Amino acid sequence: MNYHDGTLARANETSAEPSSPTREEVYQICLRHLKSGELEQAEARCREGLASDANHAGLLHLMAGVSLLNGDYDAAITWAGRALTNEMKATYLATFGTALLGKGLQAQAFEAFQRAVALDPVDPSIWENFGNALNRVGQPNQASLCFLIARAYQKLPFLAECRSAPRNGWNALTTEFNPHLRTGAKSDAARDPIHCFWSNAPLSEMSRLSLQSMVRQGHPVKLHTYDNVAAMQARVPSGVMVIDAGSLVPAAIYQHAVLNSEIRYFSDIFRYAVLHEFGGWWLDTDIVLVKPLDFGREHVFSAQWSGVEQGHVCVGDVMRAPKGSVHMANLYALSLQRMFSEKRVEYGAVGPLLLSEYLLVAGDEDLQASILPPTTFNAIDWREVEMFVTESRAGFELLSDARVTGVHLWGKMWAERGLRFDAVPEQSVAGYLKKLVLEPNRLTQLAAKYDSDKGAVYKGHIAHHYTRVYHELFRSKALEPVRILEIGLCRGRVEGWAQDQVPSLQMWLDYFPNAEVIGVDIEDFSWFSHPRVRIHRVDQGDRSMLEQLAREETPLDIIIDDGSHASVHQHLTLGVLFPALKPGGLFVIEDLDWQPPEIPSGGAPLMKDALNAMKAGSAFTSNVITGDEARLISDEVDEILINDSFRELMSRGLLGGLGALRRKAQ
Repeated sequence: MNYHDGTLARANETSAEPSSPTREEVYQICLRHLKSGELEQAEARCREGLASDANHAGLLHLMAGVSLLNGDYDAAITWAGRALTNEMKATYLATFGTALLGKGLQAQAFEAFQRAVALDPVDPSIWENFGNALNRVGQPNQASLCFLIARAYQKLPFLAECRSAPRNGWNALTTEFNPHLRTGAKSDAARDPIHCFWSNAPLSEMSRLSLQSMVRQGHPVKLHTYDNVAAMQARVPSGVMVIDAGSLVPAAIYQHAVLNSEIRYFSDIFRYAVLHEFGGWWLDTDIVLVKPLDFGREHVFSAQWSGVEQGHVCVGDVMRAPKGSVHMANLYALSLQRMFSEKRVEYGAVGPLLLSEYLLVAGDEDLQASILPPTTFNAIDWREVEMFVTESRAGFELLSDARVTGVHLWGKMWAERGLRFDAVPEQSVAGYLKKLVLEPNRLTQLAAKYDSDKGAVYKGHIAHHYTRVYHELFRSKALEPVRILEIGLCRGRVEGWAQDQVPSLQMWLDYFPNAEVIGVDIEDFSWFSHPRVRIHRVDQGDRSMLEQLAREETPLDIIIDDGSHASVHQHLTLGVLFPALKPGGLFVIEDLDWQPPEIPSGGAPLMKDALNAMKAGSAFTSNVITGDEARLISDEVDEILINDSFRELMSRGLLGGLGALRRKAQ
């Protein structure tokens, strides 16, 4: 080509000419005009676009919107009807319904709105328009429900997203919702009181379990009742204080509520009164607490997965408020007004419905920042109670999220489904929760079951009883998907018998139903097979093998060194594997008082002495590991716990046989 003949210049001039906008660009231009109130410009551009494509559903719908804003309902009906002929969309149906209502065609309008919400039940704008339509025809209660549903999908987007996500992915949808709400109670922190209510029936086994779980987490528990206080006190678990509910809410209100509705209805009223009067926590007596309560907010509320269409979005199964809370006072007054003046006595009217309206429609941003996602207490939904009684993994997996703080059993649903709490399988979620709460030390029971010397007794003799320590260290993570690695699986080699079980691995699998367990030993344990177990054959004295293990298994929540017990190996293992520990994780070293004579010490200081020196304020020192490894341990260890081995204490009078190092949290 001759670049001097002007051809290139003419080509550039041609390409510089403005091209005609696409249909989508025309639509977006019209939409911007409409949103900014420039109706004439919007109509003009729509007509231009329709001149070249008379069946463009989006432009037809925008013309319907322009007509509505101009008050021309006949034109709006025509334009919206044409849009629907070309494409059936929920938003087009909502516009069609609004136009029909403007013409006074109420029945046809409501049919259009109902078809719209059936077609797209999670679009807030459709519910908003439906609410406006209901208000116009004098149906304020139904309108309020529509506005509430609209706010629910706006403020709690996971409720819409979960409709198109697999069930096991719902918890992940809530990760970014109020991320500041994480329970973070310290082991030695004072616990707020928990208030509960029970009346007019014998205390159920499920409620006893619930109350016991609250006591086990260190909370003062107060059970309010209209029954005989002394008789109830004799039936509740130790640590629960029974209080006369009539000293707070007159018995006449209780009787009126139960006569005209049901006891759950009154319970919704009572919780507002008790939190206003005393402050603290309210928990329903079918909540099993698995962690202590401390979310760092004055007010705390909870959401659930199902019930949006009934306005049951936020539920009162778990609530926190300070003494004298104006919000609890408001809710108490509104609930009494709804019961006595409005005569609204259907279930939920003063509970989930009222609470959801208060928080989502009338509430401020601070209150909305106090709403917990369903994951925290309602991870298993009320429609899924069968998950509590089956032996499938599905229920356990839903409870594996680290944010799960309590498990709502939805007791009312058990009766409706014909389920019996006293007959649940041992390996079900409900069976697991029973054992976790009711057995004095679940791990000690499991050590006895699997014949591990970590428990209280081993082969008829006193054992180390490390499980008393482990239960306190690990129980808050019992349902979490922890990754636990234990070094040292072999007993038969030492004691001269054929080993066909791996007691500690089996114990961890039972105690942590969602854990991944990694077993490590110098012997070959590849014969032990389980879906949640991986086995490595590693010589604890071989740095390269430990380094390979660390590379393959990082990150870890818990590491337990129950290997050779030689200090030289304990130093090396700690130095190499400590970096694989997650922030906040635990590195445990067992049997600090037993040194195998056949393994040379290599001049390594006793690990027990090194830990005690570090606990006293010194840096960690070792001639076995590198300087960088020792400095990391010195800098990153947040806490050192030294506990006794009962076997060594009773047989040799030695203290401090078990060491645990906690890595700093992020």
